[in-house]
Amino acid sequence: MKKTKLYILTAFFIIVISSVFFFNLREKEHNENGSEVKKITKETKESVKEDSLIVFTNFIKDFNSHKAENIDKYIDADLGMMLFYHDGPYPILRINSTLEDEIDWFNQEVFENVNFTDSPIYLGDFEFSKTGFFVKQNKGDFSLRDFDNTYTSHSESFFKENRKLETSCNFSAIGISKNQGGTYHFYFRLEGKKLTLLGLSTESVSDYLFANPKAAFIPFDNKSDIENYFKTQKLFRDKDQNAYIDFDKKEITYYDFPDDPFVFEYFEMGEIQNDSDKIKSVELIFYPDKSNKENGFFTYFSNKGSFVVPSMGVRPPYFYEPIRK
Repeated sequence: MKKTKLYILTAFFIIVISSVFFFNLREKEHNENGSEVKKITKETKESVKEDSLIVFTNFIKDFNSHKAENIDKYIDADLGMMLFYHDGPYPILRINSTLEDEIDWFNQEVFENVNFTDSPIYLGDFEFSKTGFFVKQNKGDFSLRDFDNTYTSHSESFFKENRKLETSCNFSAIGISKNQGGTYHFYFRLEGKKLTLLGLSTESVSDYLFANPKAAFIPFDNKSDIENYFKTQKLFRDKDQNAYIDFDKKEITYYDFPDDPFVFEYFEMGEIQNDSDKIKSVELIFYPDKSNKENGFFTYFSNKGSFVVPSMGVRPPYFYEPIRK
């Protein structure tokens, strides 16, 4: 009986020791295999990233050449590509197979350093937290319906016929213009080393009309700050248009007044707006007299101490900068 118990205990310990040994062996093999898989995956990702870097770098060089034929080679003639830009105030949405007739809308060069990171923050006054060409994988967030169609008024069939542009997109990128005054948004299909351009849009920074890194900021916390500024700064001039705003003479010259200046008696200010983290502006309307508010002259004044009248129709934009007499 005692011998039988001894045999059972001995067998039990042998089974336990064997199980522990077998488990440790499997665990070691699993860890080694797992490490190898992770290593291969990491090397594959780095290889893909390296290949993609070369592809996107070449694309940027072709885009910055400002030659339609260099960009057209990335366009699939059967699919075409989406173009979105503003012709003055009018948003244009169309499908093209070439940039030959639209190249002038995309004439700013972008930074050439490729980053596989999120896009930087725009700080204001033509300054981003970081510059470059920022690439990310597209996860179904490219849709033609996200672009303003109010002016072009494409029918439902337009979106259905060009649906493949959306479903083919697996990468997108934001290129910051070298003057940091705007961004280009690119939508791509990347297959191996073949890059296809599916969409391109352009966007100005939020404070584009008022930003000027060379100009100093003025006090702009309230309307009193602005009114006090006009007590010492009386003359503003647009050199390109040879036009002025003169608080001493109470005159304004502009495209609409070719013969006689617009004479004002007083002005009214709207609410101060934050156009970016750095730039503020306010609508300022000049009136010929207090009884006539139908014929006001609309302007925008910023904390850079300048007036802006945006382009309207054939009228160019006017930038009235402060001039010391």
